[in-house]
Amino acid sequence: MPGQPREDENRRQAKAPITDSPWLWFALFTAVGLAALLATGGKFGKRQANIENKYQARSAIASGTLEIQDDGSGEKRVVGTPNYSTPDKPLIPLWPLEILLGVIFVGSTAMLIRERVR
Repeated sequence: MPGQPREDENRRQAKAPITDSPWLWFALFTAVGLAALLATGGKFGKRQANIENKYQARSAIASGTLEIQDDGSGEKRVVGTPNYSTPDKPLIPLWPLEILLGVIFVGSTAMLIRERVR
């Protein structure tokens, strides 16, 4: 059939919709995640510092490094307190997650562009 090869060529030349590409979805989801993380980073920092402080206090009590001394005058003093985390300096920082999401976004966007240019 002489018409058959032309139909195959047309099918090859027609590009699939951009929504069929997994790279689009990687780029989209990481962009939304990165935007949400950057937009709410301050709130996460305060909450994370509070959670880390509770963890540090409980682990100090459990390990026995935190002691409460009584002076005999009714005043109690805590000895051996750990360096508690602050919202500016948490134990587990969020910047590695921001970098990871940024790298995934850039890589998936580059792969999407490469796929679409072909």
